[in-house]
Amino acid sequence: MSILVVEDDARSGQMLADLLRGDGFTVEVCASGSSGVERLTRSPAPDVLVTDLRMPQVDGIAVARLARDRSPTMPILLITAYPELAQRLADCAAPSPTIFTKPINYPALVEALSAIQARPRA
Repeated sequence: MSILVVEDDARSGQMLADLLRGDGFTVEVCASGSSGVERLTRSPAPDVLVTDLRMPQVDGIAVARLARDRSPTMPILLITAYPELAQRLADCAAPSPTIFTKPINYPALVEALSAIQARPRA
């Protein structure tokens, strides 16, 4: 399963990617919303998107919308320090993204990703 991590804090994005790789996931990191959008326009599409919500210029909302437009069933996991904003957005999207509040509960994130990985693919 391939995971695209979009996080504008380069250190946080790299640390998360390193942890996920250590747990056996294939991870690609984009250090901005605009690079995340650009990556989503290329094939193959990642299996899962993990994106920060608040980023300058192109935010996680735009990244998630493009991901959903290109792959309507792609699981999206939002990472945010603003859970109330993320929940309002999640209520408008189908299927709803999973929201993780900063600081990330890493075991819960791995559990969510493992559950996604265990699902039968369409």
